[in-house]
Amino acid sequence: MSDVSTSRTYELIEELRADVDFELEDVITEIVRELPEDYFQRIKRADQLVHLKALLALSFCKLQEELMFRSSDGVHIAVIARENYSGQLANILSRLPHEQNLIGAQIFTSQSHNFIIDLFEFEAPTESKEQQPHLDEALKVAAEALVSRVDSDVETITEFLSHYSPGNQILNQTSSLTEHFLAYRQLCADKKPALRVDHTSTKNLLRLTIASQRIDARSLVHRVAEYLGHQSLNIERAYLNDLLFKDAANVAITSFIFESESVDSFAPHTDAISKLLAQCLA
Repeated sequence: MSDVSTSRTYELIEELRADVDFELEDVITEIVRELPEDYFQRIKRADQLVHLKALLALSFCKLQEELMFRSSDGVHIAVIARENYSGQLANILSRLPHEQNLIGAQIFTSQSHNFIIDLFEFEAPTESKEQQPHLDEALKVAAEALVSRVDSDVETITEFLSHYSPGNQILNQTSSLTEHFLAYRQLCADKKPALRVDHTSTKNLLRLTIASQRIDARSLVHRVAEYLGHQSLNIERAYLNDLLFKDAANVAITSFIFESESVDSFAPHTDAISKLLAQCLA
């Protein structure tokens, strides 16, 4: 490298370092303050750092594009953007790869709604699943946490939970699992899609849980996310799962956490979504 090239390199490094150092603390402080607490509880630190770097790049370069990251094992995809708009989740879902089975999604929106981190989990290849440790103990712990909430026995609940993909993050979320189990039981009893709406621990945030057969979870989430987007209802988080059964039809279960004043005020939307699903399954 020539002296001129070396000098130019160091000058650019110093200028960039000065610009980054000047904004770094403020930008990181904003990002950390804006993300919901459960993001830090559920997401590994290594992944948090990757997401932080992406948000920093978007912020420093003033970009509005969405950045998409695929994990080295191909099981996870993260979509990160410095914007948030109605119908965004449905838009992203339509662009995800279709060659793999989508089994989970977590949607994290900043409190000021000026950036999103969407995390999607795909079914692992057969050889990877065979290498995963057996999760009997984790299923038992999760089942025992549900017993007092759903009026059922440990064996029945454990059998239901065994249909979730190994390592699924929802196994650690008792309140969401409770709604999944109750929606599944309602689906079995009524023989039609079950919709349940309940309050979360956060004010003005509701959870909509849907269980249905004859539709996969990705299609279910896409259709409902599209509807919620058209109604300008902001989705804070979403989870989806395809439960696979050997001797019965598979079951799609999805949960949306979104802003709404009350369960009663959301009732017209519950009716509309029920009709939408009936049309899809007709």
